[in-house]
Amino acid sequence: MSTSKRFKPDYTCLERLPNELFVEIFGYLTGVDATYAFSQLNYRFQNLLLNYVNTFDFQSVSKLKFDYITKHHDIQQWQSLCLSNNDQTPGQIRLFSQLYSPLQYLSQLQVLSLINIESKLIVEYFSPLISYDQLISLTIGNICGENMQSLELPSLKRLVINACKHTDWIMNFPHLEKLEFTIKYNCFHGRNPVTLPTTLTQLKIFYIEENDGDNIRTCLRQLSQLTKLILYDKGSRSPLPNGKIWEEIIQSCLPFLKIFQFCFPFQSYHSTSNDMKDVIASFSTPFYLYEKSWFIRCDIDCRYSTGGTLYSLPFAFKEMPINITSFDTSLSTLNANDIDKIKYNSYEKVKTLLFNEKCRMPDQGFLSTYVKQLILKTALPTNWYFTLTNLHHVEFRRTLHMTSLDFAQFLLNSPQLHSLILPISVLMKLTDKFTNNTVCDLLSRQIQSLTISRYFSDEYELGDVSVRLLTSLVRIFNKSCKHLSLAISANPNTILPILRRMKQLRSLHIRYNPWSRSSINNNPISWIEHAPTIIHNSDFIHVTDDCHYYIWFGNQL
Repeated sequence: MSTSKRFKPDYTCLERLPNELFVEIFGYLTGVDATYAFSQLNYRFQNLLLNYVNTFDFQSVSKLKFDYITKHHDIQQWQSLCLSNNDQTPGQIRLFSQLYSPLQYLSQLQVLSLINIESKLIVEYFSPLISYDQLISLTIGNICGENMQSLELPSLKRLVINACKHTDWIMNFPHLEKLEFTIKYNCFHGRNPVTLPTTLTQLKIFYIEENDGDNIRTCLRQLSQLTKLILYDKGSRSPLPNGKIWEEIIQSCLPFLKIFQFCFPFQSYHSTSNDMKDVIASFSTPFYLYEKSWFIRCDIDCRYSTGGTLYSLPFAFKEMPINITSFDTSLSTLNANDIDKIKYNSYEKVKTLLFNEKCRMPDQGFLSTYVKQLILKTALPTNWYFTLTNLHHVEFRRTLHMTSLDFAQFLLNSPQLHSLILPISVLMKLTDKFTNNTVCDLLSRQIQSLTISRYFSDEYELGDVSVRLLTSLVRIFNKSCKHLSLAISANPNTILPILRRMKQLRSLHIRYNPWSRSSINNNPISWIEHAPTIIHNSDFIHVTDDCHYYIWFGNQL
């Protein structure tokens, strides 16, 4: 009888793997995750991190990771940095500037992104930027051009901004080639027409047609070097698009234009079916179809008025508005026999659906599995519940005709859903005033970010919650919720003991009304002094104005 052989396991030691393999692994990780995982293990890994990991995006990271990375990596070796003041990381930009001088630590950067930077920090960050001669890409949000006049960046080639129409400062960049510009309309500056550098070769603008349609077209006539033009009209009552106007501008002023992508919503109460045929015909000339191979699709709704959306194919944006009740009446200049029909009839870039109308079913070419965010201004038909299975975020902006039973089915078909924005009245309706155990249990297990918004608000204004309703919220969401935003009018001594049950919180945003009787003599300092958890040096608290209180907790990963 033969004796059974015993084999010694052949373990592969991590240390024996070559450096090239680790560099390859770093390429699949974010700079934050790579540094957090491999830092402080030994000299070899530390050296690899310092030499090959130089891109750091701190959007939505925990306070603990932020502290760890900034302490265990050489900031002066970084080439790309993104800081953010969103609700999940409030005050992050200010905290970084307090710990590390922008002039001393950031002058070597090639890419810099500052999301939702405070106006008070504009001067602090950008007064020394004149010496940032290596910066080639800058992303900055929610700014006024009045504060940017002295900015000079000699090497800048790419600029992404959310700013007012005061654009004179952009003319200071002699080598700017790419610009992505979202025009914000809540600023009193910049009433003059938009002007942009003639050096631009790629331009992407988000605007509102009724405010700036003619202005944008006038500006484009000066940009003769453009090779790529992308336009997104964020308005809802824009006039019917006219392809002849764009054809004339392109032929006469934009001789090098290769890519023209757009999304034009429209609404007209006096248009006829013949008018819509004229719109389609204006984008069906030999210039569009044969010379450029630019195809369009027009989604039309003619119930009460002529409305819909006209857009280039393939759809070029992350957010797609649904302004119709059915795709059955949609028209396209893309011939059914075209070899490239699959290539052009594509929606794979769409990550967010904005429902302005109750549309029955998606189009056949629509890949709903790519959609991660849903914004509802009207009820969502039950047919969509079984197609939007990869949702991460849902926002309710209206009171919708959705029962708690339908909402439970919706949650069951969206296992990845972890973020909600909705008015408290909508949440009460969807949960049967917090008595539906099935819905409440699903919300308790899934939702990690909750924002109570103001009723009928298209902006991120926080909605008021009473003490009684706050108790119900905490009871449901204390298990998994990491980010909470709401408005409340009550004494901190009353509220904070309730919030202490939110053991998983990483960030908290509270807006309170100082004019309300229950908030008299209270200010953000009183909230800070009675924070939901004990405040250590690793926690960072930031107050933006007299009515807002933020805290970014450092005790969670």
